[in-house]
Amino acid sequence: MSANAKTDSPTQSRPATKRASHFRYDVAGSFVDSLKTNGVTYSVLLPDSVLHPINELLLADADVQTVVCSREDEGIAIAVGAGWGGRRSAISMEGSAIGMSGLILARAVIQRSPTLIIASHSSVLGEKFGYHAATRAVTQPVLDALRIPYHVLRDPEEIPHVIKQIIRTMEGQKTPVAILVPPFILVSD
Repeated sequence: MSANAKTDSPTQSRPATKRASHFRYDVAGSFVDSLKTNGVTYSVLLPDSVLHPINELLLADADVQTVVCSREDEGIAIAVGAGWGGRRSAISMEGSAIGMSGLILARAVIQRSPTLIIASHSSVLGEKFGYHAATRAVTQPVLDALRIPYHVLRDPEEIPHVIKQIIRTMEGQKTPVAILVPPFILVSD
């Protein structure tokens, strides 16, 4: 195990990492604080350019057990399994992962599996690269087709309220839910 690897021991210190200056760590901190306030104790993540500051803070937080995975459908399955095991879970990933995970998402809906998905690259403003067009084309249509409730963030100030309410929906309806995060929420121009 490397010196930088996250362990399950909350007492083991983690080395500080150099933070990229173009990310809004105050907003990422609001995300992580709101997740913890609302009982999220387990997190799965796939590396992502927009959600990087949230992922970095989750990896450094001993109160949230965080697992890094390499496949989108695998990540959703892990988060769903954690929920079945009694943990309130979240997964953070690029929006294209939703398009690539239709089958496991359908299973999660049918098996009434409360899981919070935090996904980047929505169809709203701020996508500056043409190669994200495919991501934008599949994210919301797949959620709509599977009737997975979601919210597209428009302002960082709404994060605490949205997380509280979407987790209420997730638990009450026993369903996956999603928060879609446009780049301008976490990345400074």
